[in-house]
Amino acid sequence: MIDKIATVIIFIVSFVMVTALIAFMNLQYNNIFDFDFTPTHQAVAIETEEQIEELKAELRPEIKQHVFDSLKVVGFDSTAIVNTNNRVVLLEDSIAVLQKNIKKLSRETTTLEATNAKNEDKKDAENEYQAWIKNTSKLYESMESTKAAKIILKYSDNIAKDILYSMKKKKAAKILAELNPESAKRITRVP
Repeated sequence: MIDKIATVIIFIVSFVMVTALIAFMNLQYNNIFDFDFTPTHQAVAIETEEQIEELKAELRPEIKQHVFDSLKVVGFDSTAIVNTNNRVVLLEDSIAVLQKNIKKLSRETTTLEATNAKNEDKKDAENEYQAWIKNTSKLYESMESTKAAKIILKYSDNIAKDILYSMKKKKAAKILAELNPESAKRITRVP
């Protein structure tokens, strides 16, 4: 038992030390996982204008690459980008592609909104139908069974079924008893 506890403690201590070492080295060097052990912050003594221009020249390709990479993420390809007088310019065909994508998204949004509106209309119609069924079934519950049965027979089978199933069980059974067996079977069958 003591051997297991000692093994676990050694493992935990080793894990914490390795994690701390990785975190420390990651802060000190550019990318330790690519074995790039150049310091992250290099102090450069700049004394003349020429040194400033040299530093700018060294940084420009890196900055350009970051711009290219970020534009690739957005959907541009590198052939659509040119460098003119140290400015990144997007060609007209790239803008056209963006406009086409915007129009496509606009059409999809319009279609989605129309679908949502249709669904809302269907929900409203369904809610209105359910309210009508509820009110109608209450009305027929208050009538005599024979009269209610005659009226319910005039509805389509689905509507008659909805009305009967929304009534209280005893009243619906009395109305079904007043119907002829074939009509009762037809109304209560499974679709």
